[in-house]
Amino acid sequence: MTLPFDLSLFQIIFIASLIFVGSSVQGVLGFGFAVIASPIVVQIEPLLVPQLLSLLGLPLAIRIFAREKSRVDFGSVKPLIWGRLLGGPLGLYLLFLLSEKYLSISVGGIVFFAGIASYFGWTINKTRINSLIAGTLSGVFGMIAAIGGPPVALLYRNSEPEEFRPSLNSVFTIGIIITLTLLTITGRIYLDHIYMFLINIPFVFLGIRLSSVLFSKISQKVIATSVTYFSIASGLYVILRNLI
Repeated sequence: MTLPFDLSLFQIIFIASLIFVGSSVQGVLGFGFAVIASPIVVQIEPLLVPQLLSLLGLPLAIRIFAREKSRVDFGSVKPLIWGRLLGGPLGLYLLFLLSEKYLSISVGGIVFFAGIASYFGWTINKTRINSLIAGTLSGVFGMIAAIGGPPVALLYRNSEPEEFRPSLNSVFTIGIIITLTLLTITGRIYLDHIYMFLINIPFVFLGIRLSSVLFSKISQKVIATSVTYFSIASGLYVILRNLI
């Protein structure tokens, strides 16, 4: 029996484990799914990024958004969504240009940037123009690496988690739909992506279920700090691995 993308059984189990952990973290923090999974998955099979993570990220984002949608300020979210509309096609253009090596380096760079921004607590004012720029960068990053969170997170750094999580995931929901639409139109989603989606989607929902337990058991600060250090280390590793 041939497995999707000729992956080994161990690789599929390992990817499913990453999906489970990433989904749990995103359920608590509002982000972290692709930041955890993308730098490792792209080293296993570059064709899985951004396709698989976008397919899995959509129901994850919808579930978290639906859980806390009453706290979303849709007025501040609109410029971010317009930005995703601008950034998606630009990211797709870059995706066509990048070889597997430079795709991996780009993923590593985006993850490393996310970690450094979190470590130093970078933030930007939540103005309409800043939101539009952040949304555009989110669209580019989302198309290249399925990691659209870091630019948006800079806007919401000082927001309460109860506002941050659903707002971020409302942007993710629309943004991922844009990403998947463009990937489908250009023929970059294959049958094996669908097989991998079906294999891994149960682990997304298990991760969301676990996140509901983690809300009251583990400090969000502890989880966020762990994701920050993981992002810096994994992003740097991916960059160096492909340069040396």
